[in-house]
Amino acid sequence: MSAKLVLRDKEYEIKAGMTLLDALKKSNIVPESVIATRDGEMITDDEVLRNGDVIKLIAVISGGSK
Repeated sequence: MSAKLVLRDKEYEIKAGMTLLDALKKSNIVPESVIATRDGEMITDDEVLRNGDVIKLIAVISGGSK
C-alpha cells in the first residue's frame, strides 16, 4: 500500500495511512514550501494519504521587498 508525492520532476513513494505532514517530513520536503493537491483539490497537512493517491506538490515562491 503506497501513495506518491510529485514535486516538479521528482516522485516520492510513501506509505499510505500517514498524514501529508508526516509524508512531507519523511521525504525531506519543507511543509511550508509547498501546496498539496489531490485530484485538483487542495488538501491540508492533516489529510491521511490513501493507497494509490498521487499528491501533486506545487512549490510556493515567496519573496519581495522590505
